Amino acid sequence: MIILPPLGGERGLTQPLPLYLLTRACELLGALLFMLVLPVWQPLLWFALVAATGTWGFLKVRQPGFKLLPPEQRRARYRRYVWQQAAAVGSAAWLLYVPGNHSMHALLGMYLASAAGLVAMWGVRDVPRTALAVGLTLGPTALRLMTEGVLDQRPMVFLFGACGVILIAIIVYTSALYARHVARELLLREQAERAADAVAETSLAKSRFFAAISHDLRQPVHAIGLYLEPLAQMLARVPEDLDAHRAVSGIRQSWQALDGLLSQVLDLTRMDAGTLRANLAPVELAPVVRAVVMQHSAMAERAGVRVVALTQGRRPRIAMTDELMLRRVLSNLLDNAIKFSPPGGCVLIAVRAGAGTWRIQVRDSGPGIPADQQDSVFEEFVQIDNHARNRQQGYGLGLAISRRFARAMLGELTLDSAPGRGSCFTLALPRTHTALMPAAADDDGPPSELPQEAFPALAARDILLVEDDPLVSDAMCQLLEGWGLHVRHAETAADGWRQRAFGEVAICDVRLPDGESGLDLALRLRTLGRQVLLLSGETDTALRTRAAASGLPLLIKPVSSADLRAALAAIRLTDATV
Repeated sequence: MIILPPLGGERGLTQPLPLYLLTRACELLGALLFMLVLPVWQPLLWFALVAATGTWGFLKVRQPGFKLLPPEQRRARYRRYVWQQAAAVGSAAWLLYVPGNHSMHALLGMYLASAAGLVAMWGVRDVPRTALAVGLTLGPTALRLMTEGVLDQRPMVFLFGACGVILIAIIVYTSALYARHVARELLLREQAERAADAVAETSLAKSRFFAAISHDLRQPVHAIGLYLEPLAQMLARVPEDLDAHRAVSGIRQSWQALDGLLSQVLDLTRMDAGTLRANLAPVELAPVVRAVVMQHSAMAERAGVRVVALTQGRRPRIAMTDELMLRRVLSNLLDNAIKFSPPGGCVLIAVRAGAGTWRIQVRDSGPGIPADQQDSVFEEFVQIDNHARNRQQGYGLGLAISRRFARAMLGELTLDSAPGRGSCFTLALPRTHTALMPAAADDDGPPSELPQEAFPALAARDILLVEDDPLVSDAMCQLLEGWGLHVRHAETAADGWRQRAFGEVAICDVRLPDGESGLDLALRLRTLGRQVLLLSGETDTALRTRAAASGLPLLIKPVSSADLRAALAAIRLTDATV
């Protein structure tokens, strides 16, 4: 037995009014047709029975109380309505039967077969209901034909009735098969819905996990970078200790490598989890390209590689893109181009027009990549000719991240290369003529280190530090005090607000204990005239957007001592000019 559960009520209960009226009209036409060969009262009585039972069921299932019944009780009542109407239609075996008239037998059989088909179609989700309804509709007429055929010794009439019985079996069997198919489809749909819900829950859990892990992993890396500056200052007093200087240099290089690897891995996982999305806006490409080239000028000089940028044009070259993602992609491409070009080689970066796009091409003079390996360079942790995993050549994540970023910006990153001809990476971005938004601050670049004499002077003397991580706060206090500043530390937003009278500048971590927000605290301090610098281990676009809209500078951890000092100097210099 197959009984499918109702989806939002019994399927046949909500027969639309037009279908109800068409059914009654068809029944009336049939009755009028049989009035030509039968006494008028017989077709009229048959029509009255069919119309009355059909209207009774039609009205009953539309009563408000019917839909409030338990499902099993509702199903039982509806079965009863259907069977009553089927029995009324089946009474045609007596009220519409014309003895000895084969033409009218054929007409009656055709009408009843159509009625049985409609019953099966509307009752496919309840096989017992369908089977009995089809039997009540066709069965009496089929049995009468078979009986008449036997008694009157007319084989043709008997076979006609037998065909009716076989038709009943075919309709019921087909209905059962289709019911199994529907049951299977329902099961698959429920499984798919459960799987989709599970995926959504997993994605939400990933979002929360990566938001937390991004912050928690960046905290100790940030602290290491801050501790390096006081250590370097102490070693400056003992220049003859070469081993100590080499150790500090190795720690600094390892910290920068760890920072780069951490950022890349977190970017990949957040992209795969769907938590890192592009913030598309009109961006002029030439200034971005020039800024990235300037960032890599020192690296190119050390490698003996010349970098040529072709960005000039008769009109602004504006693309709809995410500026921070664009900078990361170009930085990765330019870094690889310089790294794989030989000393004396040349790297060309150019902005060219495409069909509805701007194409930024980065061409190197390196060894080139064979055609059969070009797809693999965009996979994670894949490096050509670096089987020894030389860290100086990277980790094989830059191009994988760059292609994901390109697609997130509705663009594409492609490669054209051949052995001995170098490589050309092309980033295609959608072209736009929309007015430009203000350029975003470049707070997502690699950590920078400047010599002590290059540090800008600080006008501020008193700093309120709001940071809950003890390792980071200790490193920050030690660094700031080493610069001659007075620092007062608060662990929570409430503690920071209680000490709001102290200091000319407040440095606030965005994520604070008990769900408190350093950004909210910063906005409150701003109302008192305080200058505020935000620090965060989170890299989501929403935080950047809110900080920029509030006019608050934001540095993403880990932050080098040079970047921190430059940010503090910029805050005070800006304030001094107001």
